[in-house]
Amino acid sequence: MTEHLRALGDFLRARKRIICIIAPAFLGVLFMILCMVNLRQSIWFDESYSAYLTRYEYPKVWELTAQDVHPPLYYFVLKTWAHFFGHTDFAMRMLSVIFGALAILFAYLWLKYKYGAAAAIVGSTFLSISPVFVRYGQEMRMYTMVLAIVFAATYVLQLAIDHGKKRWWVTYAILLALGMWTHYFCALAWIAHLIYLIWVYKKKIFQKHIILTYVGAILLYIPWLPSLFTQTKSVQSGFWISEMSGVKLADYWSELLVYHNSTDLKNWLLILAVLATITIVALAIKNRSKLKLLLLLALVPLTALVLLSMPPLTPMFVERYILFSIVSVSIIAGVSLVLYARTPLKKKAKKCDVRRRVFAVVAAALILVSTSIFGVASVYSTGNLNLSNGTKSTSRELYETIIALDNKQNLAIICGSEWTYYDMSFYSTKEHSVYFMNETTKYDMGSLYPLRDSAIGRIDDLDAFLARRGSVWFITMIKKGTDKEFAHEFPRDDWKMQEYSVVNLDENSDTYVIAKMVKE
Repeated sequence: MTEHLRALGDFLRARKRIICIIAPAFLGVLFMILCMVNLRQSIWFDESYSAYLTRYEYPKVWELTAQDVHPPLYYFVLKTWAHFFGHTDFAMRMLSVIFGALAILFAYLWLKYKYGAAAAIVGSTFLSISPVFVRYGQEMRMYTMVLAIVFAATYVLQLAIDHGKKRWWVTYAILLALGMWTHYFCALAWIAHLIYLIWVYKKKIFQKHIILTYVGAILLYIPWLPSLFTQTKSVQSGFWISEMSGVKLADYWSELLVYHNSTDLKNWLLILAVLATITIVALAIKNRSKLKLLLLLALVPLTALVLLSMPPLTPMFVERYILFSIVSVSIIAGVSLVLYARTPLKKKAKKCDVRRRVFAVVAAALILVSTSIFGVASVYSTGNLNLSNGTKSTSRELYETIIALDNKQNLAIICGSEWTYYDMSFYSTKEHSVYFMNETTKYDMGSLYPLRDSAIGRIDDLDAFLARRGSVWFITMIKKGTDKEFAHEFPRDDWKMQEYSVVNLDENSDTYVIAKMVKE
């Protein structure tokens, strides 16, 4: 067996150069294929908000995002992307897929530089099939863009430390700023980097080039600082994130492994998750001295986010906001597996010792790969299910149901809730248009300001709007888990329901009632 392994090693070494070119390309394509399976599922609020902002010019996007909770760079990039590739769900989600593939490339380059080709290939493979990575690679949000920036910055930081050239420090400063222009939680990755810098330089950390790097990054970020302060006050006044708990931490780990809530781990899935946990922890501990930066990326953001979510502070723990921390665990598993396989045996090692090492490596690889496969399968089976609140969007299905019931031209679909409108408006066309009512909408949250400032789909005078139509379709949501009786709640008593249909895809979907309203 050892002879066969040695022959395989010789074969791969002889073709190392071509393998190092093909491997990252193959893994990027693999990730893209895994993501593209689900790109046509119904979009949900965060995605529909992203898409809605692309309707505005760049200065207005800046103004509106300043009233919400995230920086504007991703929305600028998404708007530019949609201008060239279209506004369909597939096209706009592909931007996240592309950034995911770039993240794999940057991770591969850094791992190859730091640990060699074998570790880069295995570590990047585990990254590309990470269930959480595949899940958020399908979202029309900034998470994979953040990941690409963080991994690029990690690679550049290593080059800057090792070679000390000005161009690497300048590039690193730019990446620091770009990360903060994309998502505030990038700061947690930069803290991990700073701790690593302190570990490397120790008392010499206050060197001119390091100080100038951070000063440069801050200067590049200054234009957004007033908006940051405004958003900070908004978040402190009240936010949707629930309190920190042990269950959240357990869910964080179970989602990382198999994309399930911790309470849903049963039977063989539980055994697999336990084995994967033991394997990852054991490998990480064994190789901890060689994995400092990776371990910092995995642990510092998580620890900081937990502490920042403790009372009396406002809860901030949202796992997807630190995707770079989550997927670093997958990279650690792959790299540490290769490092363990490389660890020299004792001089007096026997054949049985070699066999045990081979068996341990193969067994660990099978456990970790099987875990990722089960996790990706869970991503496919759950679709756009939000594991945090147990709901999934059905906006596409709602729209298509109405069209199937009444496919006439100039069809008007009025949403009873502005939140429903956000999702439905993505599918709106000139022939089958979706609207919301200005008179029933309270613009008390920054995420609703785009509706306040937009004439697209907004009904300012409902009576005048209805006077031009003999019928409209009205959508009412019955919140999941409530016993509320259906009432169409249409704001005009002289309009009555002619027909209706109840839409509920499964136990995780909210129930909607779509009613055809006609004037008496």
